[in-house]
Amino acid sequence: MQLNKLHRIYINDSISINDELKINSDTSNHIKNVLRIRNNSKIVVFNGDGKEYIAEVNYTDNSTILIKHANPSRKDNTHQITLAQCIPSAKHMDLAIQKSVEIGINKIVPVISERSHPGDHKKKYSHWKNIIIHSTEQSNGLFLTELDEITDLEKFLITVSENASCKICFHMSGRKITKNDKSHQSHIILIGPEGGFSTKEIDLIERYNWNIVSLGDRILRTETAAIVAQTILRDF
Repeated sequence: MQLNKLHRIYINDSISINDELKINSDTSNHIKNVLRIRNNSKIVVFNGDGKEYIAEVNYTDNSTILIKHANPSRKDNTHQITLAQCIPSAKHMDLAIQKSVEIGINKIVPVISERSHPGDHKKKYSHWKNIIIHSTEQSNGLFLTELDEITDLEKFLITVSENASCKICFHMSGRKITKNDKSHQSHIILIGPEGGFSTKEIDLIERYNWNIVSLGDRILRTETAAIVAQTILRDF
């Protein structure tokens, strides 16, 4: 069986060759009843440390997986990108996170800005973590995207003010992106919610010496802007 035909499963545990790991009921149910993986079948498992392993499932009273051997290592992308996503409506935030993880985002910072969608966003935090896990499983990722605590816009700007990464806020009022913008090996990108940033917020962002860059003359949905911005900077 080809390796790309094997289901990939995230395991929140240390992994070593020949280990027999007990899996929790949620993971067991997902493997057995959702993915319909048969007993004694092989799967790929990883824990976010950059390695992955072939394992064999065993459905008993205490479902386990037996770690058989490690897969060949893969080179990690050295280009580090942090997405500061101003929180839009639930479905658009979910899409922004899901697609960003598929592309290979390193860190996501949920930011509350003036036009962010209202609600108790802290209740969504574990939901967003699960999206990251499932998207990493699906997209052949080896490292879990880091999800920062929810913060407000000005606090975020202060927190990263001393960070040496190239900082780009994508907004329609900005200039065209340049080769110099893309040449850095570390970026922090800021994407507004539905309705974008207010004039007051753009002035604030500029005061913290961010580059204000446009993604063209089309009005993009917030999740689309996040995907396009990362794709341009990754230069696939």
